Amino acid sequence: IILASPVYVYHVTGQMKVLLDHFGFQFMVHRPNKSMFSKTALLVSTAAGGGMRTAINDMAQILGFWGVSKIYTFGCAVSATKWEDVTEKRKFKIEQRVKSISRKIVSTLNNVTPGIKTKAMFSLFRMMQKKFGMPYDKNYWQELGWLDDKRPWKD
Repeated sequence: IILASPVYVYHVTGQMKVLLDHFGFQFMVHRPNKSMFSKTALLVSTAAGGGMRTAINDMAQILGFWGVSKIYTFGCAVSATKWEDVTEKRKFKIEQRVKSISRKIVSTLNNVTPGIKTKAMFSLFRMMQKKFGMPYDKNYWQELGWLDDKRPWKD
């Protein structure tokens, strides 16, 4: 999964927020998509100045609640409003960082499993579904066997 957003008032753009909101139903507390627990994501944010961290955190938090197991980030201040205005020196540094993160992603792509935080959130939401689940969400969890012994990251 690759998500990219320029910084807009120190957060993601409205368009990215709308896209992420559209998938609110698949938050782990509701009806998570089993395939997300084996996904890798790259989150990219650029700005002329600052704010990449908060924009990336907006996207990372949501993907974490989707169950995405491995999230890489790439934030970059380009000191320009157009790519043509970015200095050659800065473009070279960006290229080197892109190559580095690409190698990391490729090296872990076939070995993606949820970490302890994702498993803990799943366990918490599992208990909530058992006790307080809304019928539609609870039925989804029950049909997948997640209220019993099955887990989305195990076959």
